[in-house]
Amino acid sequence: MNSCHQNMRFTSELENDDVLAFLDIKVIWSNGCFLTSVYRKPTFIGVYTNYNSFLPEIYKTGLVQTLLFRLFTICSNWSLVHKEIEFLKAVMRKNSYPDRLLDSVIHRFLSGIFVVKVTETTDERETFQLHLPYLGKLTTRTEHAVRKLFQQYIPNCKVRITTKATVRLSSLFSFKDKVPRYLSSGVIYKFTCGTCNGTYIGKSKRHQKTRFCEHLGISALTEKPSKSARPSAISDHRKFCESVNSLSSFTVIGGDSNNWHLSLKESLFIQKYNPPLNANIQSVPLKLF
Repeated sequence: MNSCHQNMRFTSELENDDVLAFLDIKVIWSNGCFLTSVYRKPTFIGVYTNYNSFLPEIYKTGLVQTLLFRLFTICSNWSLVHKEIEFLKAVMRKNSYPDRLLDSVIHRFLSGIFVVKVTETTDERETFQLHLPYLGKLTTRTEHAVRKLFQQYIPNCKVRITTKATVRLSSLFSFKDKVPRYLSSGVIYKFTCGTCNGTYIGKSKRHQKTRFCEHLGISALTEKPSKSARPSAISDHRKFCESVNSLSSFTVIGGDSNNWHLSLKESLFIQKYNPPLNANIQSVPLKLF
């Protein structure tokens, strides 16, 4: 038996001034023990969601809380935690975050670390879910008004309010190129003869233009007569009717990504329109009709 041998290579990194980076952790060798702090790449420029961005306040406070939780989890002592918090405040100030918000979020975070969590009883009140479009201060005032009305008139119920941006970048710009219509597949099409108005309904799992060109006896690339044309009901009719048709003679009337569903829909369309060129052929027997 032939055995395959593959050389394995390992990479290593040496510490620099008793500091070694591992993922997003900075490992420090100090006084015979290891300390850990937050590591940031040299390319880090401190850009986060700007405070003046048109976003709900909870998104911005949530960002600060996430960064606080990250540094608190990584740092191995309070001296490093304090150093990282001061660095975080300086970075967030550059992103237009006010000190009042930073101090409030930091105070709540640090206070929550030492507060003993008491097991709360399950709130059995009925909950109403309300979605509001984010419209800046108007949404904030509306949210406060709704909560006040619930407390005043339906105190035995609670309301959960979520906000959603009305305009997103994806709604203004297309990030993906649209697939040309002639490259769509899984379609049901209808052919109409330009001479006698005879119709045919068929389906294709391939690109629609490929199938249409086969019916017309032309190449899908050059749209010139093809030497390897395949016979079909449409091509036979064109010879009999001596009609000249083009790609505009075809119309897509349906589609599906599932082949069985595609065949079923084709049979339903044939049953509905009764096209003369199909000769009552059905892809799937329709036992209910």
